[in-house]
Amino acid sequence: MELKVEICSGQVVPAEERIKKAIPSKHGLYPHEILVLDYAHTFYINENKFQNFWWDGYGVRDVKAVLLSLLKRGFIKVGDISDTLSSQTAAIVKDVLKTYGIKTSGKKDEIVKRVLDNIPENELDKIFPKRVYALTDSGKTALQDESYVSYIHRNVNSLPFDIWSLNLIMYDGVDMPINDKILAEINKLCAKSLRRKDFGEYKRYKYEMRRFMQKIERFDDTALKTNSELAFFELRGVTVDDYELEYLEYFYDGLFPYKESDAKIEPDTLSLILRCQKELELSDEKLRDLLIKYMSKFNLTTQIFTAEECAQIVFWERDKNIEELTKLYDEAEKKFKQNYALK
Repeated sequence: MELKVEICSGQVVPAEERIKKAIPSKHGLYPHEILVLDYAHTFYINENKFQNFWWDGYGVRDVKAVLLSLLKRGFIKVGDISDTLSSQTAAIVKDVLKTYGIKTSGKKDEIVKRVLDNIPENELDKIFPKRVYALTDSGKTALQDESYVSYIHRNVNSLPFDIWSLNLIMYDGVDMPINDKILAEINKLCAKSLRRKDFGEYKRYKYEMRRFMQKIERFDDTALKTNSELAFFELRGVTVDDYELEYLEYFYDGLFPYKESDAKIEPDTLSLILRCQKELELSDEKLRDLLIKYMSKFNLTTQIFTAEECAQIVFWERDKNIEELTKLYDEAEKKFKQNYALK
């Protein structure tokens, strides 16, 4: 099934219309209800100002009505003073501590606990008379089971689908974990980009795939493959799809020598490759073989390093072997000039 974001002549499609085609979760919740559930802890029982995206992005005209429905069905409850404190910014919580002459250092959870431990509840009720919603156990489970909604909402600008279109994929009858389905959809986008030889777009989707795998703490062979490919592209030193040969001399300036080069593996990419090596229990020799395998799939107009050299760079970067890296980049510069007739 192909994902499509529904557009109604530039107008917003109300959630009431969306749900006619959508499929409710096993908890009986539609995508927009899951999203309201995700934001519930930020809303007061009364006097809320709801963000524009509820209507503009999801067609939810009455967020309060959705909250009351979730409350009635037992997915949320009226929170206590602890929930209200947790919904405040760290700066506000610190101001309370400062007023009472109590230490203000520490992380958010620590300073909230300090407030609860040291200031009587009746006094806190006066400072924070409003109460927020809080998730019940059922709400927490429903939100966890439909985690794709929150992820897609927060990454909508980098992916060409939304919570409504992805909902149909999540419940298409194919027995596959939700996280795997999201990865499969992103991988389809990567494949389309590769067929068009749109390497810039391909790389953007691969970064998105990596971000998602980090979120779900997945460091398997798929994660290694993704980060190996990203390392290969990072070692090209440019963000465009491929070098335009007539403009090659302009790109060349940022490639050499090693210390000044833009063509380096990003620290996050290197760190994740090494994390995958650890999780997969790979020897250096096996990791090298896999790096070369994954980096050899691309046929680009111009390249600075071979797949074998890219793999070697991973290990030299890991070991901070600046001497060998400098030599390799110097040799690559000579070959690059010779191959592309640069002065």
